[in-house]
Amino acid sequence: MREYEVKFKYDKSQVTTEKALMVSVGDLRDLIQAFSIPDDGQRLEELQRIFALVMRKNLLRPGAVDVSESE
Repeated sequence: MREYEVKFKYDKSQVTTEKALMVSVGDLRDLIQAFSIPDDGQRLEELQRIFALVMRKNLLRPGAVDVSESE
């Protein structure tokens, strides 16, 4: 079984670690539930979908925040 990790990335020119983002309780619920998806590819797709939604809500440009697979 391979070791699987999700890597969180953000564009420091668009958003900093101190930036306040609007994240709904539903977004947090979806994020937590996504980590229980057994299929690695499906889990990553769901996490990317959630982050894309949060970016739209906060009027951030594509690429401001992203998740990717890391081994």
